[in-house]
Amino acid sequence: MGNPPLTLVGWMIAAIAVVGGGLIWEWPLWSIGLIGMGLISVAYVMTRNVWKQTCENEGRIRAAFHQLQQVTEKQEGRSSLPSEPEALGIELQHTVTQIKIRMANLEEERAKIVAIVENLVEGVVAFDPKGQVLFSNPSACRILGFDEQQLQGRSVWEVLRNKELAELVERCQELALDETQRVEIEIHVSPPMTLEVYGLPFPLANQDKGSVIVLHDVTQLRRLEQVRAEFIDNVSHELRTPLTVIVGYLETLSDEPSLETPNNRKFVHIAHQHAERLSRLVDDLRSLSEIESGKVILRCETISLREVVEEVCEMFQSQLSKKSLQIFSDVEQMHKAWVDRDRIIQILVNLVDNAIKYSPKGGTILFQAVPQEEQCIVLQVRDTGQGIPSTDLPRITERFYRVDRARSRAEGGTGLGLSIVKHLVHLLRGQFRIQSDVGKGTTVELTLPISSHVATEEEKR
Repeated sequence: MGNPPLTLVGWMIAAIAVVGGGLIWEWPLWSIGLIGMGLISVAYVMTRNVWKQTCENEGRIRAAFHQLQQVTEKQEGRSSLPSEPEALGIELQHTVTQIKIRMANLEEERAKIVAIVENLVEGVVAFDPKGQVLFSNPSACRILGFDEQQLQGRSVWEVLRNKELAELVERCQELALDETQRVEIEIHVSPPMTLEVYGLPFPLANQDKGSVIVLHDVTQLRRLEQVRAEFIDNVSHELRTPLTVIVGYLETLSDEPSLETPNNRKFVHIAHQHAERLSRLVDDLRSLSEIESGKVILRCETISLREVVEEVCEMFQSQLSKKSLQIFSDVEQMHKAWVDRDRIIQILVNLVDNAIKYSPKGGTILFQAVPQEEQCIVLQVRDTGQGIPSTDLPRITERFYRVDRARSRAEGGTGLGLSIVKHLVHLLRGQFRIQSDVGKGTTVELTLPISSHVATEEEKR
């Protein structure tokens, strides 16, 4: 019954044999016809189901082959199925060959990616939507203190043992695919390490998202930064006392009547100027070192920006009058910010000092405050000075960077003012921006929080 055509032919031969025998033996014609029809009917009934099933199988084979063939025919420009069984077999073999080639290429690409990831200095760990480890490279195992086999299948809390890092992995699943988050943490392994961690989501099947974290060991870098900060702090501390003595003696000599010759008094005056400049440089270095090392303690409160601006303007009245400069304030009493009062005054003092140094006689300095929708306020300091070239703007906040070195030294600048301002603004959870046109002036924008809630949200970001 496995081959319906042969079964049907067999029954037809049997029917012909019976009919022929009936004619030889002279049976009645009606009986011969009845027996023949009966045999043919039995053959049809016995082969009908098998024949139908065979036709359905053939249809399914052709449909499956058509779907398989579409994978490769798009690139080769073939869209028609062969009608002959021999051609069908050739096309099927060709399709299978193409699929094997593609699978080999995919396997080669996968091997390349695995080789690259496994040899990265940075640790890479991938998690599934449930927070279990899918993949980890040897660097991640070394950093986290596990063997590779121990990491597989473990949950995020077992592997990381750090609340902030585990929460980062969980938050990554809520991010868009083009977003990343960064944290810096310390893990207490042997020896302790400081890690810079980047987290990002990656897509899985069924529209699920997993998480990937990249662990970068910055322990040595942070140690060197600490050594540098301590060195600057120690040097500035040691220089402070002798410089104070030198400045004091030079001030005494300047008032000494025995300095009768003009040259003697001139030399003492020059030495006094440079000693004061060196003293300011040491003070700025010490201040910058304290800010970077986190030694600065903030006492933030809601303050009136108008009162702070008026206090700063009062400090510079004598310098403003010497250069015939005018200073204006467009800051209202309602304009407030959540900042440390002493630090915001330090920031504005540096900005106004720069504006006075680089503004020509008869220029103006203007304070403006603009509230923002993000619960922040922008405090602007505008001047009509010489401006800063666009090529220098990206580096203007670097230590000791000067646009006009000769003029900066002549004015007594240390080259650290804007660097201090930038660090202090970031310490206050604000943003710092400079806009400038050569020959027209410079605008410095300070974006500051107006409440402790906004400052806390900025710190989390």
